[in-house]
Formats: sequence, structure tokens, C-alpha cells
Amino acid sequence: RVQPLQVLRTPGALDNVYRTLQTLPGVVATEEFSSRLAVRGGAPDQNLTVMDGVEVHDPYRLFGLTSAFNPEIIQRFELATGGFSVAYGDRLSSLLTVENREGVRDRRLAGSGALSITDSNVVLEGALPGGATGSWLVTGRRTYYDVVAAKVTGNDFPGFVDLQAKGVWEPRPGRRLTFFGLRSRETAAFLI
Repeated sequence: RVQPLQVLRTPGALDNVYRTLQTLPGVVATEEFSSRLAVRGGAPDQNLTVMDGVEVHDPYRLFGLTSAFNPEIIQRFELATGGFSVAYGDRLSSLLTVENREGVRDRRLAGSGALSITDSNVVLEGALPGGATGSWLVTGRRTYYDVVAAKVTGNDFPGFVDLQAKGVWEPRPGRRLTFFGLRSRETAAFLI
């Protein structure tokens, strides 16, 4: 298990869980600047990443410099390097399970913002309205250097925009309905 706070505190990780995982035994990067991992000698395509029960096919941003996961909203990361269930298909090397946390339930609206070396993000969350039991959480991340550099140089730079949402509703005890959505857009153009 990797704690989300550990991702934020790992030197050189750039808020990237994959760079933090490289500090574990048997896990190495396939390239110096990339986040693609080789676990126990396997190839990067032998790793599976699952977020809230959904397979994430491309969990990398900016050519692998950063990941698709916002550490501000992650409840838990867990890397299994073998012995995982056949329910996860034919992956041979590893299974990375990512669970997003729920929004706060003690306030109607809460929020936070953060700025990293590659991107900025905003998190809004709160309790469901109308006395319903549950919570909602919405987060948006975007690179900012590409906007600034484009104005200065007149050129386009690689960047990304991620929007994530999670809602949890408990209509009665023992019953739960969860909604999760992820929308991402990445531009990889670099013209000089």
C-alpha cells in the first residue's frame, strides 16, 4: 500500500504515484523520464491499472512525466506484484488499484486548490443536498505552463486537462449507489 501523502512527499515524484512506486523493490522505470513501469522484469503492457473498479487504459500524462491520478482525492493506492485474481485478466506483472475518496459529508460545500510543478488543481466537495445521505466530489486539473509559454513564445506546448467526479448516495442503510466519471484531454503538439 502507498499512502497518498507519501506520493506528495516523495522527492522527485512530481505528485506522480508511478514515480513513488519506483522506490519499491522490484519496480523500475523503463525510461528515465517516463512513468511506465517494469515490475519484476515484466514489460509495461503487462501491468494493469484499475481506478474505482474501472480499467484505465492510459494512466499517464505528458509522455509519462505525470499520472492521471490527482493525489488530492485518492484514498488508497495498492500495488500487487503477483498473486492477484483472474478477474483482472491476463496481466502478468502487476495490478495497481486506485480508490478515490468520497466527498466530505459534514459540510454542504468545501474546497481546496493546489499548484504543482506541472499542473494546478481544484477540488470541490460536499454533502448531498436535500437531506439525502451521501456526498459528491468534483476535481479539475490543468497544466498551466502551456498557457503562459504560448503567450510568450507564440508556440503550442504539450498539456492536459482532467475532470473527475464521484457521487455516493445511500437511499437506506445497507444500500449504496456510486457514480464515478473521468474526462481527460491531452495535447501533445510541440512546434518550434
